[in-house]
Amino acid sequence: MLVIDNHSDSNVLSMVEDHIKALNKPYRILKQNENTGFAEGHNIGYKETTSPYVLLQNPDMYLMPDSLEKMVNFLDQHQEVSTVSARLMRWDFSAKQFTSDIDAIGIRLLRNRRAVEWLTRQRWAKDSESKEVQEMYDKKVIEVFGVSGAFAMYRKSALDKLLLPGGNIFDPTYHSYKEDLDLAYRLRNAGYTSYILLDAVAYHDRTGAGPKTLGDFAAMRNKKSQSRYVRFHSYKNHLRTLYKNEYWQNFLMDCPFIVWFELKKFMFLLITDPMSLFQGWYEILRNYKYMAEAKKAIHASRKMYWRGLRRWF
Repeated sequence: MLVIDNHSDSNVLSMVEDHIKALNKPYRILKQNENTGFAEGHNIGYKETTSPYVLLQNPDMYLMPDSLEKMVNFLDQHQEVSTVSARLMRWDFSAKQFTSDIDAIGIRLLRNRRAVEWLTRQRWAKDSESKEVQEMYDKKVIEVFGVSGAFAMYRKSALDKLLLPGGNIFDPTYHSYKEDLDLAYRLRNAGYTSYILLDAVAYHDRTGAGPKTLGDFAAMRNKKSQSRYVRFHSYKNHLRTLYKNEYWQNFLMDCPFIVWFELKKFMFLLITDPMSLFQGWYEILRNYKYMAEAKKAIHASRKMYWRGLRRWF
């Protein structure tokens, strides 16, 4: 068993060690001298694994007993699929209770390339106010653009074909946030598919959750409620994801929508949080070399024609 200690609190590490020792299995710990973030922490672990499937799971997840089994079985039975996840529901940790509200059913991309957790905060029920929920309520499986990195299982043989420079599954300069969107783009561009198992359930006590509605005012209120850490990383990493993954034909077709959306974000941050804006652009320029090398690697792994992605916008 491999444990990546991403500069955690010493008490956390000792608790993990006690738990592993109770399992009576061999293990080793790779300790980091600093918190390298979600991206690099997973890169380190990925380079050490030889298993056919790779599972990403946030610590604020609560799994139903059969969710992992269903995900593994699905990948075993569908060799063409690269990624699978469960239906993520909201877990109110402070109240110590599960809810009937959706946390995410995959990642949805809008035409302006805004990425949202699909159907977040909607009620999972046949009589839901959302027609989309009603239509999928009795289904077992649904294809999505990509899955949330909070709980995702990937086929390693697929990931091995689209690694970034340095043998990374995630862009190490991202630190945190939008890594799952970047990887979803790369998998789609390489011709792979992703699915949500609606009869497999996991609960998530999410930080930085999106708004229930997709309007500008709801988005602004949500951004104001987020921590500066979330706003900073989300802003810069979203721009870098588009730069690396977009086909120029799709960008030209949707340019007015993309530019208008990014201009609104720019003005919002300029007024409310200029430090995140300036530091975000500083990080983009500082890491441009790796970003450009990653873009070349992504283009080399492409198998999808640009029109093949249009159905997701």
